[in-house]
Amino acid sequence: MKAAQKWVSLLVVLSFMIALVACSSGNNGGNKEEAGTGESPAPTADAAKPAKISIMTNDFSQPVPGGKSMDDPTLKYLAEKTNTDLNVIFLPQGQADNQRRIKFAAGEIPDVVQGYGVDGELYINKQLIPLDELIDQYGPNLKKVIPQAAWDGVKRDGKIYAIPEAPKGDSLVNRVLYVRKDLMEKAGYTTPPKTTDEFLDLLRKLKALDPNLIPYSARENFTWLDSIVGMFGTSVFGGELEDGKVVPSNTSKKMKDALTFIKQLYDEKLIDSEFMTNKRNTWEQKIQSGQVAVWTHAPDLIVDWQDRLNKSLPGAGAQVAVIPTPKAPGVEQAGFSRLPYNKAFSITTAAKNPEAIIKFFDWLVTEEGQEFVNFGVPGITHTKDNGSIFYNKQLDVDNKTSIWRVQAFNLAGWNEEHMKIQVGQDAVNLLKATYEVGKQDGYNSITLGMPAIKSSLPEVGEFGTATTMFVETASKIVLGDQKIEYFDTYVSNWKKQGGDELIKQATDWYNTKK
Repeated sequence: MKAAQKWVSLLVVLSFMIALVACSSGNNGGNKEEAGTGESPAPTADAAKPAKISIMTNDFSQPVPGGKSMDDPTLKYLAEKTNTDLNVIFLPQGQADNQRRIKFAAGEIPDVVQGYGVDGELYINKQLIPLDELIDQYGPNLKKVIPQAAWDGVKRDGKIYAIPEAPKGDSLVNRVLYVRKDLMEKAGYTTPPKTTDEFLDLLRKLKALDPNLIPYSARENFTWLDSIVGMFGTSVFGGELEDGKVVPSNTSKKMKDALTFIKQLYDEKLIDSEFMTNKRNTWEQKIQSGQVAVWTHAPDLIVDWQDRLNKSLPGAGAQVAVIPTPKAPGVEQAGFSRLPYNKAFSITTAAKNPEAIIKFFDWLVTEEGQEFVNFGVPGITHTKDNGSIFYNKQLDVDNKTSIWRVQAFNLAGWNEEHMKIQVGQDAVNLLKATYEVGKQDGYNSITLGMPAIKSSLPEVGEFGTATTMFVETASKIVLGDQKIEYFDTYVSNWKKQGGDELIKQATDWYNTKK
């Protein structure tokens, strides 16, 4: 009898506790998230079912999670914090563009597509949704963290069609001119060269230091040659005004001047003899082993390059620096094309819950979200005690999570305090000096925001991209198989095969935009 009374008493207590919980969860105001605080509401028994979101990105040439996304600890944590069920599709970096086109053609459209701007093909086909109202309602932290110039860069017809990553350190160029400062000083240059003539002189003196030294190196298909081409105020990519028309930069008179200069570098053995065939790994190994004095790469990688050289050339005193792009005569703006954002995420019409997608990205720029991006999963690669973060960088590296996580999900540009924890004050100072150069370098793009304009003929290709026809022409000129005048033949042939129509469309867009 006493046992029965105890059970009845226990049931009464449990019923009372359940009633209290029910009343508490019914108070909607208690779980409301305060905009801009980065605080996430605590999960409740009646929390919304996780939203399924598919995201297509690339692997940034890094080891990435295989298998189901929700089986990966890093992605599972991200999903739990954002109340989502994630399917992250990583495409191989070098094949990402082609694989995207193939998947799109097959009707495999994910909810979110990552690119380096608004996806032109999806935009033209009306397969992207405008985000202005969604961001206003569900993205208070995105609006606070990402600068207006970045939002303006992903607008089409006055509406926002992507969520952009803020530029790191406010640098508007993502390719800068690297130099081994110790070698430059040995060559007699205590200040960087300012003109193409001075730059040519520097390369000659670097070669004189050591016949086996490669003064400048680049990669296959005329990539990572941007600083050399940029000295003439042009690029392999994008477009520029010429005689009142918007033409691809790789068909411009400035490009002809740039190729003349590159030909001179090649003839004098001042540029890597294998620059037209160098794969990424080969190119990086040459730099890392101390064979290369000058190269072009992304500004945020300067700490990585310094670290690599410290390890591969211990005690050699190797110093990496970034210098402003020298200018050819008459050029006012030199370097790479300025861009007010890095990568960007577009939401497609396939998305069933775009509100949840905006909330997902909004969390990533909160303080909690930035800690995840920069330090990984709490309790695994970092801990927090009384506001201080203790980061196990080596474990993050060993787990192969440190690079792809940042590359894929960072939207906040750079967090200086977080960087101090990651790499130390000296490295942060090096980054800040690099970003200062990036703020001043480069030239304004007149084709920023232009939708994709392309021909059905692969040899004509998309406006402002390096076609096979261009690469073959440039190679023949540099190798001496054709004289520089052959460039005019290439431009004429490109126009006749359909390029003239692309120029007309680009010019019409530009004139409408003005």
